Amino acid sequence: MMPQLSDRRHVALLRNIFLPYSEAFIHEEIRHHVRYDVTVLARQHINPDLFPVQSVVSIEQLPDRRRRLASLWYSITTRSGHFDRALSKGSFDLIHAHFGHNGVYASGFAVRHRLPLVVSLHGRDVTVLIGRDKYSPAWWYYSLRYRRMFEQASAFLAASTELRDLIIDLGCPSSKVFVQRLGVDLESFSPPSSEVLPEPGLVVMVGRFVEKKGHEYGIRAAAMAHEAGLPLRLVIVGDGPLERKYRQLIDSLGLTDSVEIPGPLPHTEVRSLLQRAAVMLAPSVVARNLDRESGLIVAKEACACGVPVIGTRHGGIPDIIDDGETGYLVDERDHHTLGERLVSLLGDDSLRQQMGAAARVKMEREYDIHERVAALEDIYDAVVDDAL
Repeated sequence: MMPQLSDRRHVALLRNIFLPYSEAFIHEEIRHHVRYDVTVLARQHINPDLFPVQSVVSIEQLPDRRRRLASLWYSITTRSGHFDRALSKGSFDLIHAHFGHNGVYASGFAVRHRLPLVVSLHGRDVTVLIGRDKYSPAWWYYSLRYRRMFEQASAFLAASTELRDLIIDLGCPSSKVFVQRLGVDLESFSPPSSEVLPEPGLVVMVGRFVEKKGHEYGIRAAAMAHEAGLPLRLVIVGDGPLERKYRQLIDSLGLTDSVEIPGPLPHTEVRSLLQRAAVMLAPSVVARNLDRESGLIVAKEACACGVPVIGTRHGGIPDIIDDGETGYLVDERDHHTLGERLVSLLGDDSLRQQMGAAARVKMEREYDIHERVAALEDIYDAVVDDAL
C-alpha cells in the first residue's frame, strides 16, 4: 500500500524484519514524525497489531509462488524488484536504514534510485566489526561491504558517543557521523496517576537474556536486598538463550519465591510495570564477543515514569543516569556495589522519590521524543538539500 501524495517529504525506512518487540523505539519515531511521511520496506513484516504503520511494502506480501524466491533472491543479492517498484512510484526523498547491516542492503537501492541514505547505528551492528564474529557466515556479507556503505551513505546516526567513536575508528568519515539519541514519549511514559499504587519492593529488569544485558549481576544484587530483609519482587522481562542459567542462579540464591520471569511483554505492559516499580536495574556489560549497549531506551522509559535506575558505566547508560542524582552508576560486573545501591534505594522511600523526580525532569529536558524526532528531521532535511 503506497501513501497518498502530500506536501510533506517522504522517507523509505528499511528494516529487514519489521518489527521485533525489542525495537519499539523505531515505531515510536515513525509515530512522531511531523514533516515526513514514512513507508517501511521490510523483508518480513511481524507484529503488525502491536506496531501499526500506514504504509508497509513487504516481500512477504507477494503471492505464495513469488514470495519464497523473492525473499531468497533478496537475501543473496540485496536486490528486490518489489522494493525497486515501490521506490520508483513513491516520490521518495531519502532512504533511512536502521542498523548497519540493513544499511548495506539499502545502499544499492539508494544508488539505483539516486536517493541519499541515512543509516542508524544501534550497537551490535558496530561491535561485530571489531571482533571475531565478523568472520562468521552470518556476518560475512556485512563485513565485506561496510566500507562501501561508508562511502555511499550521506549520514550515520550513532545512538551514543561511544558508537560514534567506534564507527569513526573503523574508517567512517567523521563528518558523516552524528550522535542522535533516541527519545521517549513523555505522555505515554509518565509517573503513575493516583489510582496506580506503587509497589515498594518491585524491582524490574528488561531485555533479552544475553550476556551484554548483565541480568546475572542484577539477580545477585537482588539476593543482597533479600538477605537484608527488604521487601522484594524482582520481575525480569524477556527471554533468550541464558534463561536456564538464570533460573538455576535464582534457585541457588534462594530467590525462587521472589523472582518472576513473564517472558517478553508488549510495550504497554512494560509501561504498566515500570509505573508500579520502585527501582529499575540496568547492569549491562561488554560481552565476550564485544557486544554492548548504546542508549538503553527502557532505562529512559523508567526515568520518564519517575523510577530511579541503577545502571553500569557502560555504553550510553552514563548519558541517561546522573550518578547520585537521578539514580546510580556502578562498574560493570560489580554486583556487590549494585546490591548496596539497591538496598539503599529500597530502604529509603524519600531518596527513591527524590531521585525519581529528578530522573523525570532530566527526561523532559533531554529526551522528549518530539524534540528528538524534530532533530532527526533536521538531519533528513540537510542530507536531502545537499543531494539536490
